[in-house]
Amino acid sequence: AYLHHDCSSPIIHRDISLNNILLEGEYELRLSYFGTARLLNLNSSHWTTIASSYGYIALELALTMRVTTKCDVFSFGVVALEIMMGKQSREAFELSVINNIVIKQH
Repeated sequence: AYLHHDCSSPIIHRDISLNNILLEGEYELRLSYFGTARLLNLNSSHWTTIASSYGYIALELALTMRVTTKCDVFSFGVVALEIMMGKQSREAFELSVINNIVIKQH
C-alpha cells in the first residue's frame, strides 16, 4: 500500500518500471532499485536531470521538469496497464496520442 505514504519529505523513486517491481507470493508488489530515488524538497520541485526509463516518465515531468509524487504514480499506472494489456507501453500507445491528452489537461 506504500508509494509515498507517511513520508514528511516524500521519496520520489524516479524509475518505476517493470524491471524495478518484484512480485511476492501473495501477489504483493515491492519496489526495488532505489539508486535513482531522491527526497522531494517541498520548497523546490524543479530538477535539472530526469532519471526514468523510456515509456514510463510522466509527460508533465518531461515537459515542465516539475517533480511531484504524481510522477511515480503515473509510472506505476503505466506498469499496471502493461500487465493488463500484455504489451509494453511503447507498443500499446502512440506517443502523439498520449502527448495530446496531457497537453490538453495543462
